[in-house]
Amino acid sequence: MTVDERDLVVELLTSMKKFFKFKELEKLIDLTSPTIWRYVHGEVKPSAERARVLLTKLLDRAILEKLREKFVEFDVEGFAKTYELVYNIDLLNIASIDAYIWSQNLGVNCVATVEVDGIALATLTARRLNSKLVVIKKRKEVGYQKFYEVSYVTSSPPEVVTLYLPNGIIEYGEKVLVVDDVVRSGRTSAAVFELIKKAGGRPVGFYALLAIGNSWKQVIEKYVGNNYKAFFQV
Repeated sequence: MTVDERDLVVELLTSMKKFFKFKELEKLIDLTSPTIWRYVHGEVKPSAERARVLLTKLLDRAILEKLREKFVEFDVEGFAKTYELVYNIDLLNIASIDAYIWSQNLGVNCVATVEVDGIALATLTARRLNSKLVVIKKRKEVGYQKFYEVSYVTSSPPEVVTLYLPNGIIEYGEKVLVVDDVVRSGRTSAAVFELIKKAGGRPVGFYALLAIGNSWKQVIEKYVGNNYKAFFQV
């Protein structure tokens, strides 16, 4: 499925204007407010060449940092407040476009995530990639007899968690992109990768909405090399 980059620019601008005023966007992407207004309201589309440039500017780290400042907060115990982050549809729309552009050449035909907070972003990303969506759960799904399962120990509080995937959901050799809402230690992600491999899938990439610290990178690299990205990094 071929995606028109001009349409992606319009989508990005439509979502971005929920967080930035036209004058702010004008300075950030070097485009006049009247032109931005015309793009957003469908009066005209950018040329293919301009669209390519605007995609790079709109997803530039400087703009994402400004978005991060608006959304990422921590409580007194150091835990990220994620509700507004993982359920804001415009932010998720921007992140899914970023995930799509980054992963479109990985040959993905399956997007996998763990219930529950990563489901929204994984769904949008799978739709853009025209791929299958797989949700790994922490309980056995009713109606299935055989499951692949992997257990791991969480860090805080320490407890054993088991992930389940019904037999046959992932087909042998399918290229899987793992999408998560927040990654910190990489323990959950490692369990997901192991489960995918047990099911016969081939992990090809990892995308997270929010990454905290850097210890997770070494874990992810064991499974997908350098094919990973975080929308926000703190």
